[in-house]
Amino acid sequence: MSHVQIRTAQNVEIDFEVAGLGDRVLAAMIDYFLLICYVLALMIFAGFFDSQALLIVGSLPYLLYFLASEVFMNGQSVGKRIRRIKVVRLDGGQPTLGQYLLRWLLRFIDVELTSGLAAVATVLATDTGQRLGDLAAGTTVVKVLPRIHLGDTLYTRLDDDYTPTFDDLDALTDADVETAREVLNTIRAVGRSPASDALGQKMKAALERKMGVTSDLSPVPFLRTVLKDYNYHRGRL
Repeated sequence: MSHVQIRTAQNVEIDFEVAGLGDRVLAAMIDYFLLICYVLALMIFAGFFDSQALLIVGSLPYLLYFLASEVFMNGQSVGKRIRRIKVVRLDGGQPTLGQYLLRWLLRFIDVELTSGLAAVATVLATDTGQRLGDLAAGTTVVKVLPRIHLGDTLYTRLDDDYTPTFDDLDALTDADVETAREVLNTIRAVGRSPASDALGQKMKAALERKMGVTSDLSPVPFLRTVLKDYNYHRGRL
């Protein structure tokens, strides 16, 4: 299986497994099944009201489905979410609207015009699993890491008597905390090893620099504590 290392804004490299061709094809099949169902329902509905205008306006969700879903569902369509894959930027940042738009525009060549053959050929030919739209946009599709337990995720409910360990988290951004969460996900997914220990230590050091603190906690407990404390402080805003 292919992997891609994505360097985050915190200068931490996270290793993601590139989504396999099978997962991407299955995700596309789910999406197109939903779109076919939508089109059939639209045609029946428009025929019932004998409205050509309704048919034209109703076609917009079909045309914009992949663009809108990836923009508003954090790089996923319904099919991608079911198959647990998502679009990411190779430089570690969140894909921009322009990058999603470029992927969507080139989908006409990748998928529609060539019946998916161009997409299949380029995905198989590139180590990073990129179709033409991905190559142009600087993105790829990766497997979503298994999530850690509920207490380690952002914006979850904490006990009423929870006492934070770190008080000054103003320097941290949502992106910093999301990266910390992904690092925890990675460590959980691959298990303890010299590589995962080094990843955790690097993420801890990056957060300590931003927070201006030095902690005696080992990387995993430190990252979990930061997530909970961040959640606590955000909940008090």
